[in-house]
Amino acid sequence: MIQKSLFTFLFLGACFTSQAQTITALINTSKDAIKISLDNLKIGNIKLGIDTIRTGNDTVLKGSDTLKIGSILIVKKEEAEKPNFKTVIKIGDLSYGDPKDGENGWFKGDLKKTRIEINNTPKKLKNTETNWWIFDLGFANFLDKSPMLYWLAANPNSPSIYPVTYPGPVMFPENFSLNNKKSTNVNVWVVTQKINLYQHKINLKYGLGVEMFNFRFDKPISFREDIEKNVKFDAVSFTKNKLLVKYLTVPVQINFSPNPTNKKAFYASIGMSAGYLWNAKNKQISGERGKEKFRGNFNLNDWRIATIGELGVGAVRLYGSFANTNLFNQNQSFIDMQPFAVGLRFSKF
Repeated sequence: MIQKSLFTFLFLGACFTSQAQTITALINTSKDAIKISLDNLKIGNIKLGIDTIRTGNDTVLKGSDTLKIGSILIVKKEEAEKPNFKTVIKIGDLSYGDPKDGENGWFKGDLKKTRIEINNTPKKLKNTETNWWIFDLGFANFLDKSPMLYWLAANPNSPSIYPVTYPGPVMFPENFSLNNKKSTNVNVWVVTQKINLYQHKINLKYGLGVEMFNFRFDKPISFREDIEKNVKFDAVSFTKNKLLVKYLTVPVQINFSPNPTNKKAFYASIGMSAGYLWNAKNKQISGERGKEKFRGNFNLNDWRIATIGELGVGAVRLYGSFANTNLFNQNQSFIDMQPFAVGLRFSKF
């Protein structure tokens, strides 16, 4: 019966849910001495480092006065008042026993000076963590660095350059103005890994994913593969005119987490990303032409190199990226635009 009683006590102790509580034990003992060898007691996933249990006048249970179940650590906080019992079970400094007259059967012993503290010990951090399917949602725009002389020299409608004026308006940087509310950046990172470099406070982060920039133009700019310079100021008015550009991207960052065990703590990352042009599409809707889609390279730069970073407190993450390269192929185009994006990131690290 002593085994059953001990298991009942351990079960009650493991069910405590507060930081400090008074415990009540139910133990069934007999006058006959019983010796149980528990050199390596294991109950399910519970493993106790206990040497022996003895019952009788010299009953002593040797071992630790702590109990660990998974990440829960139960620690004795105060010395128990030793009751005046004939039969005693002792765990460290904790004592439990029969009534003074040594009667057999179940009894209730209230050890008021014994407190049990349950500490939820921090989960052991892994040196390598993997995160799948991260989602970014933000706004996109670009910084126009095109010199005015480039525009005039490359513009076929400019009367100051060509003796014969071609039909159509002269193109200027203002023609590439964006609808800021509808120009978006959506990224899907298939996988991201974080490697511990120093005490989990400094980490290396890298991954693989797809960046999608949706540039929504206010003016009737059209991108085509079969026209000079691959872009023109069109003759119709569009109700919807966007250029969608996709990149297959690898980001690499250094992550700083001053308090890595606290999920609500501040953290930051900074680094670079390299993306390769996957495809591009110019989608337009107008009353004259209806809905049209044009796919092609449009003289876009095959590579996108960007400076990237993120800031976070707890589950809130803010990301940003700024291209160090031209959106277009500078060797063939008069346009020099550097896209950037800022938004929210939905990720566990």
